[in-house]
Amino acid sequence: MIKRNKILRNIDWIIVIIYIMMVIFGYTNLYSVSHEKAEKQLIWIIFSFIFIFIIFLFKPTHYKYITPIFFLFTLLLLIGVFFFGKNINGSKSWYVLGPISFQPSELSKISTSLMISHLISSYQYDIKNNKRTLLYIMTVFIIPSILIFIQPDPGSSVIFSSFILTLYREGLSIYFIIYFLFSIFLFFFSLKVPYCIIEFFLFCVFVLIFIFRKSFFLKRILFYIFLLINFSIISIFSPFFFQKFLKQHHKDRIDILFQNEFDKKYRDNVGYNLLYSKTAIGSGKLFGKGYQKGTITKGKFVPEQHTDYIFCSIGEEWGFIGSVIFIIFYLLFISRIYFLSERQKDSFGRIFGYSVGNIIFIHLIINLGMVMGLIPTIGIVLPFFSYGGSSLWSFTVLLFLFLRIDASDQTTLI
Repeated sequence: MIKRNKILRNIDWIIVIIYIMMVIFGYTNLYSVSHEKAEKQLIWIIFSFIFIFIIFLFKPTHYKYITPIFFLFTLLLLIGVFFFGKNINGSKSWYVLGPISFQPSELSKISTSLMISHLISSYQYDIKNNKRTLLYIMTVFIIPSILIFIQPDPGSSVIFSSFILTLYREGLSIYFIIYFLFSIFLFFFSLKVPYCIIEFFLFCVFVLIFIFRKSFFLKRILFYIFLLINFSIISIFSPFFFQKFLKQHHKDRIDILFQNEFDKKYRDNVGYNLLYSKTAIGSGKLFGKGYQKGTITKGKFVPEQHTDYIFCSIGEEWGFIGSVIFIIFYLLFISRIYFLSERQKDSFGRIFGYSVGNIIFIHLIINLGMVMGLIPTIGIVLPFFSYGGSSLWSFTVLLFLFLRIDASDQTTLI
């Protein structure tokens, strides 16, 4: 009883209160979009609180010890979905058991976060100075991301890039993140610009580097040559990859970024979602139309508004001011997770906390970018707001697993 009382005292109630407020606000917005979906979401919310209770029944050491088994189990689930999964919206990424359906990719976010935290904390891996160690750790999240990508569910696989930010906190060079972001930019740029022009540009950049650098080591020269070859391969093979490995609806979502969705040629097909998404957000103006008074939301003009495009209802009904307050509130929530992560005495808790914060952060950035037409629509939900049991449960479990670790004895994880 004394230990239970101590745990309750040590729980970060600021995070808990923010979580409850976000779930309630998310539910009210979902109710505005679809009464039927909101009724089902209420069931998922109730189960979420049951999961929270179960999480606090166990010690953090228990979760740490079962992590390798849990990780292997989720990998088997990701493989099994190819044989036993159900194809929904062109992606075979769901298990359906009667009235219950779930995505193993949601479970894999939890298991991968735990696995990376377990490996680095248990074996004291030196990510900054040992390249072999870095490759080993990256393999842990690359394998599930590849399995998810070929379902195909490229959206969910992109979320695993959030672990790069976690590794950055643990010593990964900032140049690796710059390389990663530039590779993504180059991929999209290569779809519309001939590769010969890109190759010429890359060659000029590297020539300028050699001109203005005062001294070079052989190892550095070889490294620059490797980068040049690597970027050249990306620019040459990006169009081939785009045409051969992506499904048509994925191609359409990328193509519309380079087009005007208001054009008659696109607004009734590939640009429909984006057109009405922007229209809904823009129609809210400064203060919004008011709760349940959004005409575009009520008219159900935006497909999947209860999941990927839930932010449209916030923009339309609460306006620019409400949207800004929402984003600031969300960023404060994520910042609080980072703050708690940084104060962890045990590296397992710190790494897991940063993984949780980064996963939620990447979800937020990509989801907002999708609905505003800044990045392709890739099926990324808004945590705690979008409809769905699998996503709500996974984010809840991630968050409260970390709060359970934070509430424990910081040295022994008891």
